[in-house]
Amino acid sequence: MVGYATVMSAVEVIKKAGSLDQDKLIAAMSGLKHMTPFGMVEYRAIDHQSTMGAYVGRIGLKDGKGYMKEWRFVDGKDALPSDAEVLKMRPKN
Repeated sequence: MVGYATVMSAVEVIKKAGSLDQDKLIAAMSGLKHMTPFGMVEYRAIDHQSTMGAYVGRIGLKDGKGYMKEWRFVDGKDALPSDAEVLKMRPKN
């Protein structure tokens, strides 16, 4: 599923850029938003990090097979540092 969502991002950025030119792709990726099976994803302009979420939980064993127990979905935007924290960590261009 993550690979599928990643390919969806590649398709959307190419559409938005209208080109395979590196500079145009970089510009198009900044703030790119699109729908995935995990919901809406954004590539933040401040650091180009994706807000794609993930299912997290504990691994259990049942009938000799592994499964995820006590799982929940964590939205990526809730797991990323704030803009203020990003500005402290990254030098200005």
